[in-house]
Amino acid sequence: MQRALLPWLLILTTLLLVACGSFTAPLPDLSGTEPAPDITLPTPDGDMLSLAEYRGKVVFLNFWGTYCPPCVEELPDIQAVYEELQGEDFIVIGLNVEEKPEKVRAFIQANGITFPVIISPDATVNPTYQLKRMPTTWFIDKKGILRGKIEGQMSKSLALRIARKLLEE
Repeated sequence: MQRALLPWLLILTTLLLVACGSFTAPLPDLSGTEPAPDITLPTPDGDMLSLAEYRGKVVFLNFWGTYCPPCVEELPDIQAVYEELQGEDFIVIGLNVEEKPEKVRAFIQANGITFPVIISPDATVNPTYQLKRMPTTWFIDKKGILRGKIEGQMSKSLALRIARKLLEE
């Protein structure tokens, strides 16, 4: 009896694994209509960067910290999306929360982060963007409208789908 069930259990297990592996996460709600408040903050090198400079581009504003394991795990995927979409009207801006410039500079250099990074050492920008947990990524369209966000770690495939949807508009 048990030998007769074994092949069926293997088939069922295989089917379940295939079904789970083909699951695609749904897109977040991207129907927001509120203008993105401008942010002007320093980079780790002390230069000032303003969100308004990127009007006309799709912007992923990614809040992160080196003390946040999901943030650190997500950054290679965010970097890969940034690299894949270079040359299109797309930019990632990493917004580091509550860390010293030297620490952030060392981290981005050691981890090959090439997208622009700004720092909010005292977290003053958080209430504007309703930061409740990290990582959080806000999606801003080419017109400067906050279209939506994801709170928590985002996969490369989901980030690419969101970026491409906003780029098509």
